[in-house]
Amino acid sequence: MRYDNDRLGAALKLYLGTDPLPMHMPGGKRNPDFVSQAFMRDITEIGGFDNLHSPEGLIKDMEDCASSLWNARKAFLSVNGSSALILAAIWSASILNPGTKILTAMNCHLSVWNALELTGSTIVPLMPAFDPELPFAGHISPSDIERNLARDPSIKTVIITSPTYEGVLSDTDEIFRITRKYDAVLITDSAHGAHLGLDDNFFGPDAKGDLVIKSLHKTLSSPTQTAVMLLNEGCPIEEKLIRRGLDIFETSSPSYILLGGISKCLALLNSKGPGILKPWEEAIAYAETNLRGLRNFRLWEAPVRERSKFVLMGMGNQLFEYLRGTFNIECEASFPSHLIAMTGIGDTVDSLKRFCDAVIATDNAIDGQYIPARFTFRPYPRFAMTLREASKYRLICEEIEPADAIGRTAGEFIYGFPPGIPLLIPGEVITEDTVRLLSSGDVRLMLGGGRTYQGLIPVLP
Repeated sequence: MRYDNDRLGAALKLYLGTDPLPMHMPGGKRNPDFVSQAFMRDITEIGGFDNLHSPEGLIKDMEDCASSLWNARKAFLSVNGSSALILAAIWSASILNPGTKILTAMNCHLSVWNALELTGSTIVPLMPAFDPELPFAGHISPSDIERNLARDPSIKTVIITSPTYEGVLSDTDEIFRITRKYDAVLITDSAHGAHLGLDDNFFGPDAKGDLVIKSLHKTLSSPTQTAVMLLNEGCPIEEKLIRRGLDIFETSSPSYILLGGISKCLALLNSKGPGILKPWEEAIAYAETNLRGLRNFRLWEAPVRERSKFVLMGMGNQLFEYLRGTFNIECEASFPSHLIAMTGIGDTVDSLKRFCDAVIATDNAIDGQYIPARFTFRPYPRFAMTLREASKYRLICEEIEPADAIGRTAGEFIYGFPPGIPLLIPGEVITEDTVRLLSSGDVRLMLGGGRTYQGLIPVLP
């Protein structure tokens, strides 16, 4: 599918060049006294500009282009981010297989847990691998998935994240083979992997699944809040069911500013092909070489990983503030144990040289040497009730001392944001291991800059 001239953008420019009088929303009416230049192309679903909820023209062409780029059977666009697509995917799977269980990786994003609350689904926990020298979750084991599916035929949906916020990749090829073997739907949150599958695997292998969700803004050039969901061959969920899910979770008034950004992004990718990624790839290779050999920090690397992120192990909060205050460099996230710096398609050797020079200067300014720490992780959860059942009591839950919470049922989430992965989930039984983790110093490493944990645990009455 050729989509190489930003058709939506060209159509908007041509239309607005006729100076039409807008007797429709939005209310700013393209009046420069009320609307900034950036929003002059903000229209509604007028004639000739298609409808995101029933695409037949320009937006359908964009969907066809996206499905072609990532070799999918069908693509669905979102101006409500990956979160709306994840909600629609899980809702669709729960309608297809009502009353069945969902095998859910415990390092999934909060939007997954919100969807499970809305659908009332029964969760079967799936624990990722953990390395005691790393303060974040590792890959999902295909054998763990097969073991669960073989043991419990009532599991009909599997939800995983690959790549993770830190760039951990799971073997989704093998996982997809296993889920197909057991007739289970595989939903893969690949929000941080929009660039995967567009080149010769420089960044790592692309994510597989019946439904794969990608944020177009995290690493590509589309605006914030834009995303795509790919439906692959053999997926048992029909397109019309997914469209219904999108009708529910996607705004009924989609922004043509955001749709225009998607159009331009897809047109660039389609017209220039994999070559458009080469300057970015060269910049990453340059930075990886220059970030090895630090004394006070360590560049996290693994044989299979997503290479667009730099995870620097060490005093993450200190490095974050030093880079910001001294070099005017704003990084993605920081924790006491590590820092995450994201790159994107707009990066070049020049931009990453500036980043590397600043990190090296910071490393030289600090006395000491990087010493690996050891971390404890979330215990295997057991649920007394579904998230939906727990939600009935959340407004009247109480906060109590950790020691008094053992054996009680959690009444609220405790999670860090970014990336939005919960350490405690409503409906989960609080154990001694849970309390030990929430009372330890390691909880600060996992919460990072997210929801403040004050030492009291919310429980159901």
